[in-house]
Amino acid sequence: MRNELEPAAAALGVALDDDAWQRLEQLVALWQRYGKAVNLVGAVTRDALAGHIGEAFATVACASRLVPLGASTRWIDVGSGGGFPGLVVAAITPCDLVLVEPRQKRASFLELALSTIGRKAVVSRARIERATWNENPVERGILRWVRAFSVASSRAVFAPEQWLAIGDNLVMEGGAVLAHAHRGVHAIGERAADAVAEHGAFATLGFRVRGGVPRGTSPTKTPG
Repeated sequence: MRNELEPAAAALGVALDDDAWQRLEQLVALWQRYGKAVNLVGAVTRDALAGHIGEAFATVACASRLVPLGASTRWIDVGSGGGFPGLVVAAITPCDLVLVEPRQKRASFLELALSTIGRKAVVSRARIERATWNENPVERGILRWVRAFSVASSRAVFAPEQWLAIGDNLVMEGGAVLAHAHRGVHAIGERAADAVAEHGAFATLGFRVRGGVPRGTSPTKTPG
């Protein structure tokens, strides 16, 4: 996988050491072993997985343009599913990571993968308000973690405008909400992205969170 993706990582400004590449190879082996059985991703060929990983690199690159990514950086990935981008974030950054996934088999896979690559992260079986999230109110789910994070990402769970509204509540002032779109898109509605990173046909848009008080929520607890 290093041969396939090192040029993309370099182009995006994502620096990976030998250990990070090894962790990615371990993840690829897990995706290929369990992908179909647990319905993690649509395709488990190396080419298909390289595309997903490259998009995750773009997510990390976009975040790094807005927020320093270190061990004290709290990152929440909502709807982690089979691990894109969450497991890649775990493999290549030292961020303090929370992966939110309500489906039991996928959450168990995330825990297995984290253990395999030697990374600690919280896997939360929290739920939100739409479809596979069992229509639980936002305030009883993710938004109990209001303004607790430096970075929030979510891939293909919500409409972009809805995700920005949720993410703005999760991220502290000066942090970043990351949204996914097609290549060439640099805004969601009337809100222009503060940073954009592209790979293949897709782009990650980063939106810096400004000051203000989130609507209808109050901090009650942090994930753990």
